[in-house]
Amino acid sequence: MHSVTTRRLATIAVAGAATLSVLAPTASAADTGSHQGTWTAASQTAASRTVAKLPAKLTVKSYTAYLKAQKTPEAKRTLKSFTALSAAKQTRFVGHLQNGKIYASLFKQLKGSLNRPVKTVTPFNKDVKFVHEVSSTRNVKGAVSVSYTATETIYGIPVTSEKLTLHYVIVKGKVQRNARAVAKVTNVNAAVAIKPGKVRATVKGIARADVTWKATPQVKAVGKPVLKDQSVTGHLNTWTAAIVHG
Repeated sequence: MHSVTTRRLATIAVAGAATLSVLAPTASAADTGSHQGTWTAASQTAASRTVAKLPAKLTVKSYTAYLKAQKTPEAKRTLKSFTALSAAKQTRFVGHLQNGKIYASLFKQLKGSLNRPVKTVTPFNKDVKFVHEVSSTRNVKGAVSVSYTATETIYGIPVTSEKLTLHYVIVKGKVQRNARAVAKVTNVNAAVAIKPGKVRATVKGIARADVTWKATPQVKAVGKPVLKDQSVTGHLNTWTAAIVHG
């Protein structure tokens, strides 16, 4: 009787483990719907990858396979541009992707006036540039929208892009309390998975949007996770925007 009971318990344990292995990816995908942001396929699988042992580094072959496996327009465009590079540039491109110091160096502070777009380009080195863009609109009814996008490019090819948009309303010269905010990430860097935390919108004389991004290494070469705080504020005629270390 003891041997029979033991065998039954073992069978139940195996079945339970198999069930968990099937459900885990589904749970991870469901979690993406609880955030105010757009997650890529890479970030959707981050939870399952943390369980497995990370590969040592990203290679040209593994990055090409990653891009082919993605079904997004961004991945398709990146694949086309990446494969058009010389072999030497492809190797350097992949090296930049998994250089944790590069992503950690993407920060900026900007300010400007509503309805006047701002774009700045900051070189990190001869191959990598950081592009910061802010667009804003204010219509005749006082509805205001301010969007700040921080993008890393390699050889002019966008690899990560974090966007925070603040919406608010001005009535009789005052910012109203019904502000809202939306965060979106576009990521074709297979070396990191980028997720947004809770997006917050507050009004205390001015409207403000905040979000914290977490970049989790997908290969050991990246090093430690990186946190970044992105913010946008809006007033009657002006705005400020920033992305800083978290």
